[in-house]
Amino acid sequence: MVRSPALLLTLAGLVALWGFGAYQWLWLPESSLVLLLLGLVWGLAQLLVVVGILAATATSATAAAATNAHRMGWRDFLGVDRRQFSRCLILAVAGSFLVLALLQVFSWSDDYALEVASFLTFRSERAVSPIAVGKVFWVIQAWLWLVVSGFLLSFLTVLLRAGWREAGRQAARVLANCCWRASFLTTLLAVVVFGGLGYLLATWHPKVAVGFWDYAQMLVRLGAALLLLVVGWLFWMLSLARFSLPSSEGTSS
Repeated sequence: MVRSPALLLTLAGLVALWGFGAYQWLWLPESSLVLLLLGLVWGLAQLLVVVGILAATATSATAAAATNAHRMGWRDFLGVDRRQFSRCLILAVAGSFLVLALLQVFSWSDDYALEVASFLTFRSERAVSPIAVGKVFWVIQAWLWLVVSGFLLSFLTVLLRAGWREAGRQAARVLANCCWRASFLTTLLAVVVFGGLGYLLATWHPKVAVGFWDYAQMLVRLGAALLLLVVGWLFWMLSLARFSLPSSEGTSS
């Protein structure tokens, strides 16, 4: 991808169109039924795009990990059939409900940080700061987000490769790997390194002269952040696909 400016420009154009569509959709006036219907159609189209990207990436990453391939071409992302797409769509919908449930639980825990601090202060007879309790909650939430995201993606790679029955049989092993083993460390590395660097680049505002150099630094920053996110995503999916392979298949490859 780095060696192909056309692919980079295409990816940047798709991201720009996606962001513009999201901006227009989120600010639709509620009084216009036609625009609300168009926004609903746009949202469903975005869901299909996301599911297609997930299915294509998971399928190509699993194939590359199984064959020990040294390179992934853009044609490798076009081998998704209808059955794999439907499986990915079902898992994406189920995962969305899981994410919404976690958001509800996390909002509840944040609201009760003061009550937990008061309870601990009363029981231990020592002052416990609600800020410290909130930081503990944040660490727990971050760990759960890493576990859930790693598990869903690892489960997806197994699902697309072997079907629902085999994915259900390996669910316990995949979950254990995503809680504290190599899959968890890979997820942590991908999120912190690639996601963190991409976030820093996207939010960094260097002081330059207004005009050409201002636009130039913005394009370089956002382009580098986008490239880091893509590389991190591929690294994450390839690593999880490698760890999700059966031991015999992983050894032979």
